[in-house]
Amino acid sequence: MNTKKLLLSLFIGLSLTACSSTEAIQQQPIEPLANSQVCCSDFSQYPWIQLATTEDIDFQLDKDSPIGHFSDGNSYFNAFKFAERSGKVQLRLSSLMINDSVAAPKLIALDHEFNVVSTTSLDQFDIKPSDAFTRTQFQLNFQLDAAKTPYFIIYSSNEYLGQSIKVKHPARIRAEELGEPMPMVTDPTYAYERFGKLKLSIKTLSLQAHKQTPQQPKVAIKSAQPETHTFYKEAIVEAVKTNDIPKALALLEEAKALGIKDAQDTFVQALESQK
Repeated sequence: MNTKKLLLSLFIGLSLTACSSTEAIQQQPIEPLANSQVCCSDFSQYPWIQLATTEDIDFQLDKDSPIGHFSDGNSYFNAFKFAERSGKVQLRLSSLMINDSVAAPKLIALDHEFNVVSTTSLDQFDIKPSDAFTRTQFQLNFQLDAAKTPYFIIYSSNEYLGQSIKVKHPARIRAEELGEPMPMVTDPTYAYERFGKLKLSIKTLSLQAHKQTPQQPKVAIKSAQPETHTFYKEAIVEAVKTNDIPKALALLEEAKALGIKDAQDTFVQALESQK
């Protein structure tokens, strides 16, 4: 009898172990989003969310999110812009598994000209089991250089739509870690959906400085008084009459610098009267 119980225990243990790995399950295809729903013709026109140097953001991909066109199809997205002071930035991106569904997150980083520089993939994410504070989730920790890629976009990848993922039940994971008997629980399955709840945590590790372009000092030009106008006009006429043209030209330049606009006409008229 003891032998039968032992064999039965071993059989159950082996069965649970065989199901321990995460697996994708193919389901029905999902209708793609129409091009007419796409918000913008290129990345530069996307609605950008300005970030602080360090902050935590919870956000949803849902029907209120804009729709963009990406290399793997049209998807709901949120677009973010780093703080201008940020240099090297540590990011943590999470996609929560809630109500039997999850969004397969994808992040693309763009340069100052809105060209794609780097792209994440789902196989880079770890699966973090739920605990007392959070749900089971995809999670990725990585760094970006905001000086080179000041913009990034997060969207739900179409690559996995119509599939599901089965993950270990948290009770099984804890039992494995503690070396306890395996509980009789069913591993949860989550379908990949367009919508989902995500968390973004950013922390600036280094700052970038911006060089200011030196500005030329502006020279204040004072408006000449009426008596100054009269002085220069008479002095120019007098210099021309005495045939001291160099002096007349020098007076003309001074008058122009003072904003006496008709000094040129005075000089020309003085020359004409001497003919």
